[in-house]
Amino acid sequence: MNQTDIEFDILGIAFIGNSNGTLEKIFSLNADHFQKPEHREIFRATKALHRDGIELNTFKTTSALKQQNIKPKLLVTCLDILARIPKDKDYFELQTSRLDSFIERLKDNGASSRNIVIAHPAYEVNCEFLTLGFREIVIVEDKPTDRNFYIISHDDKFTLHDSNILQLKNRRFIFDERERLLVRHQDRWNKELIQTFVDNPKSPTGVYVEIKTLLNSYVELPKEETAGFIAAWIRATYFHQLFYSFPFLFIYGKKGCGKSRLLTILERLCFNAIKVKGVSVASLADSIDGVRGTFLNDQAEALSNDKNIEILGLLTDSYTKGGGTRRIVNISNKKRSVMDFETYSPKAFASIKEIDADLRDRCIEITMLRASKDFPEPEAFLLIWGDLRDKLYRLLLTRWKDAREIYQTTGAGVSHRVRELWRPIETILKLENVSEVEIQNIKDVFLESMQITQIELNDHEYELFSVLLEMLKQQENKKGVFTVGEIAEKLSKEEGVKEKTVQVWVGRMLRQFSLYDYPCGRKNGNKRQYFFSYDHVKNIFERYKSC
Repeated sequence: MNQTDIEFDILGIAFIGNSNGTLEKIFSLNADHFQKPEHREIFRATKALHRDGIELNTFKTTSALKQQNIKPKLLVTCLDILARIPKDKDYFELQTSRLDSFIERLKDNGASSRNIVIAHPAYEVNCEFLTLGFREIVIVEDKPTDRNFYIISHDDKFTLHDSNILQLKNRRFIFDERERLLVRHQDRWNKELIQTFVDNPKSPTGVYVEIKTLLNSYVELPKEETAGFIAAWIRATYFHQLFYSFPFLFIYGKKGCGKSRLLTILERLCFNAIKVKGVSVASLADSIDGVRGTFLNDQAEALSNDKNIEILGLLTDSYTKGGGTRRIVNISNKKRSVMDFETYSPKAFASIKEIDADLRDRCIEITMLRASKDFPEPEAFLLIWGDLRDKLYRLLLTRWKDAREIYQTTGAGVSHRVRELWRPIETILKLENVSEVEIQNIKDVFLESMQITQIELNDHEYELFSVLLEMLKQQENKKGVFTVGEIAEKLSKEEGVKEKTVQVWVGRMLRQFSLYDYPCGRKNGNKRQYFFSYDHVKNIFERYKSC
C-alpha cells in the first residue's frame, strides 16, 4: 500500500483507495443515487462522518452510526452489506480504474433481508444450526486484543470460525456482537478441547450419573432424588435455548448448611455461569444478555427490599423465553442511546430467608440441612470441573436435535405452569435414557417442591371455595343467588372472624377468580347479588388445587 493510500469503507464495505481522489469521487455522489431509502440514510450519515474527520473502517463506522440515532433496522442493513466481504479478506483492494463500476454497485447494494439471519454471538439455535461463541486473546501488531470465535453445529458437521459472518447454503448468518463481551474460552471450554471435539465429535455417555456422584461428594442433600434433579438441572442449562421456559432453583436453609457450597458447584458446571450477590439492571444486561449464561444469586433475601422492586419484577418474568425483556436508555456525552436486552436464562437463588412469593412461584425449592460430616471444598483449580464441562458442551452439540424432539413429547400428567417447568428436566432425563422408575421418583420430588413454592390457594382461599361449594350443594339444581355479605357471614362463622373483616376480601376474591356466572341486580335495593353454579365454581377450584 502506498503512503498516499488509506483504508476506509462505505456502507460497511471496506477497501483501499487514494486519499487524493477516491474518497472525493465517492462522496461526490448524492444520496439520491441509492435506490433503497435505508441506504440513502446510511450514506448521508457516513458522508457526515467523513466530513467530521472520523476514520471510516468497518467497526468504527458502525459504532459512530449508533451514536447518530440511526434506527436499529439501518444498523442491521449495515451488517447486511458488510456480509458481502469475502471471508478471507478484511478489505477490497480497489483500483482507480475500477472505481466507476464500484460506484455503480453501490447504487444498488444489499442482499435480500430474507436471506440474512442475525444471531446471538454467545449461543444461538434454530432448526438448522446451533452455534456457541467464545473470546480469545490474539496478538495484533505486537499488542494483545480480544477476538471472538465460533463453533458451528450444522448438518451433523462441526466447524470453527473466527469471523462474525457465516454463510450456510443460501443464508448468511451475522453474529450481532454489538458491545457483548463473550466468555473466555479458558474459563469454560479450552480451545484445544474444542478443536479436539471438532476433529473427533464423539458424544459422551454417563454424564448424569457422574454429576450425581460429584454432588453427593461435596454436599449433603435431603434425598437421593434431589441429587438426580439437580444433576438434570445442571445438564439442562446447556440446552435452555431449546426450551420455552426454565425452572429456577431456590436453595434454602440456615447458615452453615451448604447453600453457598452448592451454588459454587453450579458456578463450576452450569452453562456460562455467573455468580453475584448484588443485582442491578445493568449487571443483568451484561451477564445474561451478553453471554446467555446461568445466573446465580447468593443472599437472595435482599431482592425483597423496596429498592429492588424493578429487578424483582424483571427476574420474575424471565423464566420464559422472551420474558423479562427490558430496555436500557444510556445518556453519554449528551447523546442518548437505547438498547433492548433479554433476561431469559437458568437461575438459582440462595437465601437463609424466604424470598418474594412471585419469584418462589417459578422455583424448585432445595432445602439444605447442616451436614452430618465434613465435605471437601469445591476448589476452582480441580480438573474435574473442566472435564465435566467438556462433556456437557459435547453433549449439547451432538444431541441438541434429539433433545428438541424429546421436548415435544414431555409433560404428560402435569398441568399448568408446573408442566412447563417440568418439561426441560424430563427432556434431559430421557435424553440419557434414565429409567422410568428414577424419572418418576425425581418427578415426585419436583411436584412435592411445587406444592411448597407454587402460589395456588392459601388456607383462606381454600376455605372460601369449600364454603361456597357447600352452600351451592344445598340449593335446587346446585345453583343459587348470593350476596357478598351472605358468603362472608358463612365464612366468618367457619373461620371465627368477624363478618365485616372478610366482606371486602370475599368481594375481591369473587372477582379475582371469576367465581360467579353473572351479576343479577341488588337485594333489597342496596346489596349486589351474584348468580353461582356448582359446576362453574368446582371447575375453577380444580384448576387451582391440582398440579
